[in-house]
Formats: sequence, structure tokens, C-alpha cells
Amino acid sequence: MTDVLAVDLATNTGWCRGHVGAVPVFGSLRFGKHNSRDCAIFADALSWFSDFLYPKPRPDVVILEALLPPSAWGGESQASTFNRLAGLYSIMLGVAHLRNIPEISTASVPDVRAHFIGARSLKRAMAKRAVMDRCWRLDWQVKNDNEGDACALWSYACALIDPQLAMNVVPLFQRKLIGDWLVD
Repeated sequence: MTDVLAVDLATNTGWCRGHVGAVPVFGSLRFGKHNSRDCAIFADALSWFSDFLYPKPRPDVVILEALLPPSAWGGESQASTFNRLAGLYSIMLGVAHLRNIPEISTASVPDVRAHFIGARSLKRAMAKRAVMDRCWRLDWQVKNDNEGDACALWSYACALIDPQLAMNVVPLFQRKLIGDWLVD
């Protein structure tokens, strides 16, 4: 069984890990303190990820949300935010490589959301709420949207590995009991 680690990477990071077809474990953390400089945030990220991947068994797959170029943000964020995310992203890729993770990949946010909530283009706040709601319906008691996004990413990766699993998660394929009738 393939062990997948999904990371929703930012200063406030969510992670989700588990074997394909099993129930995952997940959590979230913050790199640095509220007004930390990038160097302190990068040091925290390097330390956490290196320690997280040190014990064996290591995951077979590490998947990160794909990094968007600053031009795709439509002026919603500053260049310093993009630089921080790019630094965190590079740290994660480098540590995963150093820890000999066999598969390191990325997934786009719209693709993950289409898989997990059946919608690619919801506004950010609405999409995050829908992801958390979906997690709770799956009995994954996420505490925040970072954990929710990591769980959605993990589910997406698992469905790529075993497409039959998509039937258990994707809203399109969910079945509901209405009265005595099972309907799509």
C-alpha cells in the first residue's frame, strides 16, 4: 500500500498522511512567530520537514500544491509573499529529495478542488469552507482550512494512484439515502 504525505504549504501549513484507501492522519502548524523574518520561517520549515521525514517508514509519495506565479494572483498578494512561498516550496522539495522520497509531485489547486468538492472556480473563502465541510462529512475532523486543504490534496493524490477511490469522495459519485431510496 502506498503511503502518501500531502502538504498545503504556507506560513500556516497543513499536512495529511496515510496509506491509499485508509483513513489519514493530519495536522497543522505555523512556521515562525507572527512577525518573524523569512530566515526564521525557513529555519522552522527546514527543521520540521527534515524531522518529519527522518523516521522510517518514510512516505512513498510527497505531494504539494503547485506554486502559482505572482502574475496569477491578480495583485492579491505582495511579491514578498510569493518569495516566502517559493522559499518554503524549495525547502520541501529539497528535503524530500535528500530523504530519498521516491515520488515528489505537485497538483494544482483547481484540480484538487474539482476532485474533492466538484468545483474548480469558487472564490477562495467559499472553496475553503466547502473543503472543510467535505472533510467533516467524511468524518475527518479537521480544525482549520490548512488541514482541510491538505486532506483534499491527499485524497486527490490517492485517487490518482487508485482511481476507484474517487468514487468514495467525489461529490458527483456520492450516494444519499432519501427515505428508503438510495439516489445519486
